[in-house]
Amino acid sequence: MLRKKRQSRFARLSWLQEKILKHEEDQSIKTIRLNDQQISYKRPYELRHTYQELFEEEIYRFKSTKPDPFVIDCGSNIGLSVLYLKKLYPVATILAYEPDADNFQLLQKNVAQNNLTGVECRQKAVWIHNDTLTFASDGSQGSKIAEKDYGRKSVKVQAERLADVLKANKVDFLKIDIEGAEVDVMADCEPYLANVNQLFVEYHGKVEESEKLARLLQIVKGTYKVYIKMAADSLESPFVNQSTGGAFDVQLNIFCYR
Repeated sequence: MLRKKRQSRFARLSWLQEKILKHEEDQSIKTIRLNDQQISYKRPYELRHTYQELFEEEIYRFKSTKPDPFVIDCGSNIGLSVLYLKKLYPVATILAYEPDADNFQLLQKNVAQNNLTGVECRQKAVWIHNDTLTFASDGSQGSKIAEKDYGRKSVKVQAERLADVLKANKVDFLKIDIEGAEVDVMADCEPYLANVNQLFVEYHGKVEESEKLARLLQIVKGTYKVYIKMAADSLESPFVNQSTGGAFDVQLNIFCYR
């Protein structure tokens, strides 16, 4: 059955904008104006994909009973999520985490040039302790905590235990997109999920790691209703092509609400 194209409340990328973003280089910082917001970026293909997810499909849209919800954004990348959430709730308070130095620079730039208030940006990786850890950093959406070498440059970054933040705060919306670290972080945060009203987790895993997905669902099922959508359809004919050969085979968007 064909799905009717969703009516977006925000401007869709025009044919010309999509054409430009498909063919632009990805080394220099560029700026585009969308929805009356200035967006600086390096990787046009990532901007195109993320803009469509956030502003056209509105995967982070949530309901709040107050005009100034408290939002924690784990894995803010260059800040498109922050720009969207501020469009959704202009007086929201947002705590944004992004450990990659290049991404963090653009995150700060996008917050500043749009005169956003109530946004605190922390160049830290959310994790299960407050020490430093090794991070595979390449200025892309795939920068991640480095358990093994995927060919990216590795740097040391400061970690912050998310569980401590949740323990001390009531959170209206928590978004976690941290490239494979989500199960460990969620397990550590489980005792404090009662303080989180609505939760979005992007799950990343290998096909042979189904126990990780089962663990994540076990963590959230006692507190939330759960809805799951495909984030990336990576395997064509999975009975034949059983693995992508990359860092992740399975990427899911998991929506948790009461």
